[in-house]
Amino acid sequence: MTPYEPLNAILQQMIVVYERLLQVGKEKQAAIIKGDPELLLTIFPKESALLKEIGLLEDKRQAETLSYQSLSMSQIIESSTSAKEKEELLLHQSNLKAKLQELVAQQELNQQLIENSLAYINSMLALFTQKQEPSLTYSARNFSKEQTYSRSFFDAKV
Repeated sequence: MTPYEPLNAILQQMIVVYERLLQVGKEKQAAIIKGDPELLLTIFPKESALLKEIGLLEDKRQAETLSYQSLSMSQIIESSTSAKEKEELLLHQSNLKAKLQELVAQQELNQQLIENSLAYINSMLALFTQKQEPSLTYSARNFSKEQTYSRSFFDAKV
């Protein structure tokens, strides 16, 4: 057993969990686009469990690398004696970077979709709650003294 084999295993597990988190992020994107709150409510626990699992794996990784804590991943790769081990560590490093970049992009997209949805909802609420303008044509209602305030959309009789 090589000294970096446990680190390799942890990194491989992290890659798998990041892939699953990316898949959940895509499901979340589809639910946001579809406007399905029930589906979103089923996605949140999955996402939370995966984030917790990532936290546990990160703790394991930190415990495993405690002996060479001051070294960067590139320095660990350089200090490896086996060519196969170097190749595996380099592959895991590049895979983790790629998955993290994909996750960041997916998160930014989901955040933008949510912000757009909220802006749409706010504009619709503003449209429905704005005060109605008085009629520009002559009518008996315009001359009545009973009504001294204008009604909003929700106050009006339909």
